[in-house]
Amino acid sequence: MRSQVLAVSGLLLGLAACGDPCKESGTVCTIMGTGSPGANEAATAATETPLYGPMDVAIVGSASEYYVGDWNNHKIRHVVDGEASVAVGTVFLGDGDPEFQERIAPGVPGTTVALNHPTQLEWNPVSQKLLLPSWHNHRVREYTPSTGNSLVVCANTDITDGNGANAGFAGDGGPAEDALFAFPNSIAIDESDGSFWILDQRNDRLRKVAEDYSLIDTVAGNGEEAYAGDGGDPLEASFNFWSRDDLQPEPSGAVEYDQDGRLYIADTSNHVIRMIDLDAGIITTLAGTGECSADALCYPRDVELGPDGLLYVADAGNHVIRTVDPSTGEMSIVVGTGEQGDAEEGALALEAPLNQPNGIDIAPDGTLLIADTFNHRIRKVTP
Repeated sequence: MRSQVLAVSGLLLGLAACGDPCKESGTVCTIMGTGSPGANEAATAATETPLYGPMDVAIVGSASEYYVGDWNNHKIRHVVDGEASVAVGTVFLGDGDPEFQERIAPGVPGTTVALNHPTQLEWNPVSQKLLLPSWHNHRVREYTPSTGNSLVVCANTDITDGNGANAGFAGDGGPAEDALFAFPNSIAIDESDGSFWILDQRNDRLRKVAEDYSLIDTVAGNGEEAYAGDGGDPLEASFNFWSRDDLQPEPSGAVEYDQDGRLYIADTSNHVIRMIDLDAGIITTLAGTGECSADALCYPRDVELGPDGLLYVADAGNHVIRTVDPSTGEMSIVVGTGEQGDAEEGALALEAPLNQPNGIDIAPDGTLLIADTFNHRIRKVTP
């Protein structure tokens, strides 16, 4: 199945790119971005729309429709069949609409809502809405495509606090609107009911939110910065999503759920992928050595399960996308050369350099989309 999804075995070695690079199996092409950082709100074609450090991409159904977290442009962009538009965000950074009505259901048009460095995002197939951890705003927003509205659903703190003043850790055991986060960065959906786990980066914790936002609780992490706790209770484990010595941290840490009761966590600054068996209540390390390594992991920043059952990892520090077999921990590089660079259009996946890819998503047919962050592009790898 691995070679079927990304054609990275013998087929990949023998293929020669020809014709449309976005249609050639096993090749990499740009589907959004110009390769240079910038903003041009007049552009509608995705490949003519500049991005500025895209952090993540979220597929809706098939790879022809997706959302992009445009980090330094402070926007969420929506692409359908190659045409781009703004879903959430304004020309200025901030935290909400001018009248702060985004906090009252049903919310306000997303194009009136200012954001401050949006990072990862996740499509909720149960609610048919986009969940947006607003990293520098310390809250979670819900975007409804049918209305175009954005609504604050978690950490609805006092509007007089100001951006940044509302970071903290509070609210467990109560409704999510009363919670405090510190730089929330990743969401994993339980597709059985629409509830989700959120990675609370600065607090070094994972928290669970009910589908109706009525309850939030910590499920992993003791709040300490360390690499500890394997073989025991996830609540006693320590993560390192944010090194306390780093005065200018980047978004890090990611979570994924496999519907069989297991969570996968990109423990970024520990350079490992950890796994929580929710039924057994045990956390273990699945992949990585605990040290940044070209032969293992170096600052993994996103994890997504593919239709082949493999876990895909955005190994940002090594400039590659890897797969991890959840049953064995075996890793393979599937995109990238290990060298920092900017791939030519139509390059074979293993001959296509990337530049600190921070986010990925995978369509049901195996199409892989990559937020090639410092190349300011969204890349597509055709299965």
